[in-house]
Amino acid sequence: MHNDPSISISVQRLLCSRQAIAVALICSSLLVKSPAQILSAADGSNAAEALAKQEAVYRSKIVPLLKKHCLECHGPDAQEAEVAFHIYKSAAAVAADAKVWERTLDMLESQAMPPDDQPALSEADRKTLVDWIEQTIYYVDCTTAPDPGRVTIRRLNRAEYNNTVRDLLEVEFKPADDFPSDDVGSGFDNIADVLSLPPLLMEKYLAAAEKIAGQAIVADPATLAKVQRKDKDLLTEGSAQFQKDHYALISRGAIAGEFEVPRPGMYIVRAQASQSPAGNDPARMELRLGTKRTKTFDVTAHRSEPATYEFRVKLPAGKHQVVAEFLNDFYDKDAKDPKKRDRNLYVNYLEVVGPTDLGPNDYPAMHRKLVAVRPSGAMGVKDAAKRNLRPLVNRAFRRKATEDEVDRLAGLVEEAVQQGDSFEQGMQVALIGVLVSPQFLFRIEADPKSGVRELGDYELAARLSYFLWSSLPDNELFAVATEGKLNNDEMLQKQIRRMLKDRKADALVENFAAQWLNLRLLDGITPDPEKFGQFNDELRSDMRKETEQFFAHIMREDRSLLDFLEADYTFVNERLSKHYGLEGVSGDEFRRVELKGRPRVGVLTQASILTLTSNAARTSPVKRGKWILDNLLGSPPPDPPPDVPELDAVRKAMPNASLRKQLEIHRENAVCASCHKTMDPLGFGLENYDAIGRWRDKDGGQPIDASGVLPGGDKFNGSTELVKVLSKRREDFARCLAEKMFTYALGRELTPADRCHVDKVVAGVDKENYRFSALVTEIVKSEPFRKRRAEGTQ
Repeated sequence: MHNDPSISISVQRLLCSRQAIAVALICSSLLVKSPAQILSAADGSNAAEALAKQEAVYRSKIVPLLKKHCLECHGPDAQEAEVAFHIYKSAAAVAADAKVWERTLDMLESQAMPPDDQPALSEADRKTLVDWIEQTIYYVDCTTAPDPGRVTIRRLNRAEYNNTVRDLLEVEFKPADDFPSDDVGSGFDNIADVLSLPPLLMEKYLAAAEKIAGQAIVADPATLAKVQRKDKDLLTEGSAQFQKDHYALISRGAIAGEFEVPRPGMYIVRAQASQSPAGNDPARMELRLGTKRTKTFDVTAHRSEPATYEFRVKLPAGKHQVVAEFLNDFYDKDAKDPKKRDRNLYVNYLEVVGPTDLGPNDYPAMHRKLVAVRPSGAMGVKDAAKRNLRPLVNRAFRRKATEDEVDRLAGLVEEAVQQGDSFEQGMQVALIGVLVSPQFLFRIEADPKSGVRELGDYELAARLSYFLWSSLPDNELFAVATEGKLNNDEMLQKQIRRMLKDRKADALVENFAAQWLNLRLLDGITPDPEKFGQFNDELRSDMRKETEQFFAHIMREDRSLLDFLEADYTFVNERLSKHYGLEGVSGDEFRRVELKGRPRVGVLTQASILTLTSNAARTSPVKRGKWILDNLLGSPPPDPPPDVPELDAVRKAMPNASLRKQLEIHRENAVCASCHKTMDPLGFGLENYDAIGRWRDKDGGQPIDASGVLPGGDKFNGSTELVKVLSKRREDFARCLAEKMFTYALGRELTPADRCHVDKVVAGVDKENYRFSALVTEIVKSEPFRKRRAEGTQ
């Protein structure tokens, strides 16, 4: 789809036709089929041979192990968690039900299964099961050309829309803040398959396009005249005095204000005034500049409806004093109408407006860019519009626009002018057409007719910029793409280094880090005010900012990814430092502080993480342990079965028992124990931090026990030793982070074939000492990022 919909004009309303909406809706529904769960090698015979080997191992080794360790809970007589292993009669049946066996693999790798009340599984047998399941459900020949996958046509999410409009048109507001929230898939809100386009959102796009066009292009020059108003703190003379919202000039009095004129030109000098009438004449007001008499007005407006009185004057640049003086005081105590005994003048404000004789440089820079060429005797409306629109449409569509696309948009300008609108109003209509085009709202990549193709330079530039900046390519990246030089490793690395240092890379913090680390959940956390009265919105904001600055530092300084686990520094301001019990920090500004020798290390002991993984009134070792498994180790536990007894029941039965004891009782249920024996020890290692991240030695008067033993035998006591244990699993952490960043960068859920590519990324990161830039570079160099498969091809 390379042609925009035909857009008819309603010049007065500046709206696009229903056809534009329909085409955009059609685009949003063009969803590709998901890649098959089981991916075979390029050579079918190799795939068949591999499956035959898996079948032999299944019958000789796997089935006996399942019978010995698993069928009592997952067999003919019981199907815990609705899993029954006895129904799988072959390796092919296992391969066809990858979802169940992925869950099984997670349980085995975390050593949560088999439960403690079943025969123990030796490490050799566990490895046999894990290796066989991985080779069966994730079979793909990484020595050939693994499937790079394909991404559904992607709508810009709210953050991407705001950033794209900002960088394209330099608007001063965030139009997408008023849009409906984006759906989340695989942990992120930029996943193509969940970014639908409901009718309400299309209405929002139309309204936003009108507002953006009105701000980017000036249709009424009068709106550019700067208004300087003074309604308080004016100089007073004689009887003039300020009364609530106006100045009363009683008998003979005057008020004066000083105004700065930016450049020589024509200006309007104005006052809003009214009178209380008396005698035969209205109040008379003189407006002047300094001591120079300029113009006198008869003020006839009543106090209930003040009027404006103005004159135009040519002024040099500089400071000018505007004076309003009451000239004809009158008082008759014997007047029959008591309301007409005293004539007074009232002035609400003084104004200077201008300059009104606008030149080209008085227009905003974006207007001058979008209306660089105007119709003249030698150039018609449509030709002038085409010259203005071509560079805009190229950037908005993130590729070279076709001549037909530019021609039809220029036709909108021509039609508007023919109906009596100005050239600028016509350009606004064309800009609205650009902003509601599917080519702007969606990131569209052409499918190959068959097989796999490399992305073009423009497509690759868009992937790179939306990955790192959540926005469209800037001029340099677009120029490199135009020259056809982007699709090589050296140029990609050069652009990555440049882009990560740019301030626009803050988008990677705001949109990737905030979702990977669940920081967005912090806004919905409300600790119990009775127990944590010092928690407020300012502290919440500081907590989040600490973690964001920590991530940004690692990114911009290209530090090791292991700093996320092991860093002995963080970023705090005075409020957060007091929360942590640190000294020597004052003011609201965040700065780096060293933590060596203190019981805080890496991201895991930052208040943001500790708070969002707690309950309102207490800590939650379960939530904290689950967060570690999910976000740092990439092995999230399965959801609990629906019939698992709640921990609250144990708490009510034994309210005086420690939380550790209550969880031990909860784990007496074998189903609970299988998962909790991994999660709980991890969470207990953080028990020295309360529900809002403060250090503590006791809980409810009882000493904190922050020790733990993991199923593999690793022991620790407290957060520092826990982090050392986690650091031993650096490859698991790197893989977890790589998978999450891969998902975010591609905008799609990972498939089994992606394991080959993730393996390469992790190996490349390890080779470069876990540098942040290495992770980004390896992802960008990968085949899934640089290639696209045809629909239906595997």
